[in-house]
Amino acid sequence: MTDLLIITHEHIGPRMAGPGIRAWEIARALARSGWEVLLATPYAEIPGEGSLSVVGFTWEDPGSLEQWLGSARVVMATGPVLSRVVHRLQAPLNQPIIVDLYYVPEIEIVLLNIQKEANFLIDLLIEETLVYLCYGDFFLYATERQRDFWLGALWMAGRLNDRMLVVDPERWMACVPMGIPEDPPHGGQRVLKGVVPGIRPEDKVVLWMGGIWEWTDPITLGEAMERVLRHHPEVRLVFGAAQHYDEVVVPPMPKAAQFIRWCQEKGWLGRYVFFLDWIPYDRRGPYLLEADVGISLHDHPLESRYAVRARSLDYLWASLPCVLSAGDELADLMKTHGLARVVPPRDPCAVADALLSWLDNPPSREQLARQTMPLRDRLRWSVVVRPIEAFLREPHMAPDAPHARRRALHWIGLRVENDRLRSEYAALRAHLEAVRRGRIVRMLNRIYRIWGRAFL
Repeated sequence: MTDLLIITHEHIGPRMAGPGIRAWEIARALARSGWEVLLATPYAEIPGEGSLSVVGFTWEDPGSLEQWLGSARVVMATGPVLSRVVHRLQAPLNQPIIVDLYYVPEIEIVLLNIQKEANFLIDLLIEETLVYLCYGDFFLYATERQRDFWLGALWMAGRLNDRMLVVDPERWMACVPMGIPEDPPHGGQRVLKGVVPGIRPEDKVVLWMGGIWEWTDPITLGEAMERVLRHHPEVRLVFGAAQHYDEVVVPPMPKAAQFIRWCQEKGWLGRYVFFLDWIPYDRRGPYLLEADVGISLHDHPLESRYAVRARSLDYLWASLPCVLSAGDELADLMKTHGLARVVPPRDPCAVADALLSWLDNPPSREQLARQTMPLRDRLRWSVVVRPIEAFLREPHMAPDAPHARRRALHWIGLRVENDRLRSEYAALRAHLEAVRRGRIVRMLNRIYRIWGRAFL
């Protein structure tokens, strides 16, 4: 039997985004401690290592996942992935379930669809959330703010009941922050200065790791750069990517296209602003070591409040001085340890001042490494996975598991019915639209226009 099956929807390979990085690093840390771990993904691009195996499955074929589920003592997944698994299998899972609540994807999804009709979407998200909260036996969160958020959600899902509240909360809920690697990054050959066309060896690089999402704020950074360049014309702004590398997993976002147009209109692309093609995860160290300042700006207060910035942790890992938007707990921690200048959202003057403070007086990386050592030691992957290890030593179902899982199946049944109704509604709308556009209606409209009014 496998000790733990971790299921992710993201790529596990050379290029990885936040959810994939977390799944990979947790699996790897547990495997190094001697646990037998399977990491299941629709995009298995590397084989794993030691007692960690990376295995593949497809959402279209539930049987491809059932074989791995059948061999696992414990299953772990983020909430939406767990809901999708249960919905696709149409059968209950019989082992203890760890639900990873390290971020709140529902906020991101709503922000991505804010210009569209979202009533069906909100209903779907609520149903999905209730399913995974009812199915969980052990819940992971990444920050204290998230703990309060998810306790409120668990209350609404009926999980803070008499059977759960008489048990020590540490038996069913624990903090597992996003972590950093054990070893510091290693340099080598240059990857930016004197290598990327348009970036000279003597230039200074402001590095934005990751891509541009709807809740990020590249326009404010662009406006700040106008002032920075007046003082330091040798500064170059480098983005790790514009979009996610796989449009099937994360679709292109309008804000990235908006910022690229903004740069094109100013003539900055390839001159002051550069986009890379998603830095490979295992090769990001040299980019971080070569950069002069890291930056990450966000502009939505609710998303920021519960966010965990995987790319900001890269700056901590590399002891790279950085500028971060206020709002999330990690930004406050990095400010406290002297690594980050924290700025208000949508304030280009504050961003420019913060960047100039680092550029005018470059800090010693060695000094920053000493200052941040306590925080880095606290966030090493081998440390943050300890609550998961404790659960694996004594895996157990939640006290109210039988009742809660029956309720989850009830919500799945409602979702199936709602999916059917949505499909019928969409088909009806399409049929009515076809009728409205039909030849007879067009002919009647021509007649009625002569009379000065429209038929439809």
